[in-house]
Amino acid sequence: MDYLLFFIYLVLFCWLLTKIKFIKGCGINEKTIIILFLIRILFGVINGYINLYHYSGTDAETFHHDGITEYHLLFNNPREYFSNIFRTNNNFSGFLEIKDSFWNNLRTSLIIKLLSIFNIFSRGNFFINTIFYNFFVFFGSVALYKTFINIFADKKIILILCLFLLPSTLYFTAGIQKDGLIFLAIAISTYNLFYLIKERKFLLKRLLWIIIAFIIILLLRNFVFIALIPAIVAWVIAEKNKRFIISVFLIVYGFFIILFFWTGSLSPRLDLPEYVSERQIAFIEIAKGGNSSININPLFPDFRSFLNNAPQAINHSLMRPYLTEKFNLLYIPVAIEIFIYELVFLLFLFYRSKNKSSEPFIYFVIFFSLTMFLMIGYTVPIMGAIVRYRSIYLPLLLIPVMCGIDWDLLKSHLHIKK
Repeated sequence: MDYLLFFIYLVLFCWLLTKIKFIKGCGINEKTIIILFLIRILFGVINGYINLYHYSGTDAETFHHDGITEYHLLFNNPREYFSNIFRTNNNFSGFLEIKDSFWNNLRTSLIIKLLSIFNIFSRGNFFINTIFYNFFVFFGSVALYKTFINIFADKKIILILCLFLLPSTLYFTAGIQKDGLIFLAIAISTYNLFYLIKERKFLLKRLLWIIIAFIIILLLRNFVFIALIPAIVAWVIAEKNKRFIISVFLIVYGFFIILFFWTGSLSPRLDLPEYVSERQIAFIEIAKGGNSSININPLFPDFRSFLNNAPQAINHSLMRPYLTEKFNLLYIPVAIEIFIYELVFLLFLFYRSKNKSSEPFIYFVIFFSLTMFLMIGYTVPIMGAIVRYRSIYLPLLLIPVMCGIDWDLLKSHLHIKK
């Protein structure tokens, strides 16, 4: 029965994608949309199978079982269902706390509540829930595509490849985790901000979507929201000063870097360098029980420590795992993927297109994604977690690189006919 239900829902959602105006207006034909969605579902099923049956005690497994518990609670004790998310002995004021905080636990509770709603329609089947989950996340890829296509109108294939088919991004955003929802929220906020700025007219609908997306990001991973602030400020200012885009971004980021290290003087609760340092300590404790831990330099809450650790942070988040590293066999495809991206970057350096984009949006995605790569590299000493966390931001960094390559020049040098 579950197999039949899975197939029915799969067909239903494929049909829905071809009827929704937002999807139909993206410029990708219906057949391709369905294929891209089916590929996402395949990766979601693979992710779910590995997390449920290959590993034990994974977040996905916990979410699944707790989601079923909450589903039964919804019908047996509705009052408890709607109130238990607020019933906690943890600190309500510790918004930046790493543990023992209502806000920290809320991230997990929201996923579990979402799954409990899915379970109403899926009969508690994890893989059917994967279809529901990816139906929504798919809108994130479409939203980013509709944004980037305005800048790279002649790079349709590259955009589809980067936004729908990057292996690690596809794998980790297709699994039932926070990553897919964060990817969706970043995409929706970015899409609506882009058109709000370009159209230069106030639309309440766009503003509401931006607010909803920001709330999701803030609740699921507050440091992502913090990283978005300077990127958005620089983007908005640069739109009015397009002759000085790089200067605007450097000045804005310089200001926010000073503010970042000054927050501890304003209030101990707002000490952002201390918050990042504590995140690293918490991850180091988690890494002690894992089998993919890597050495990481201790990060102290001062400018010199952050500066000294920056090269290692970029190396960990952008270049590992190496092909030569001895990890689980599952990391081999990831190492190959990263190696390919490094080759693509080399092509960008030697075959860079002369038609340079002067769009502030491109600098927004580059500065924001690099900030997130730094944050991941600073704090995460677990290879599996690094691979998963960075997957959201890889498309944002890879698109400007791949679209900035003069592919015609490369083909001529390789004697490839068009």
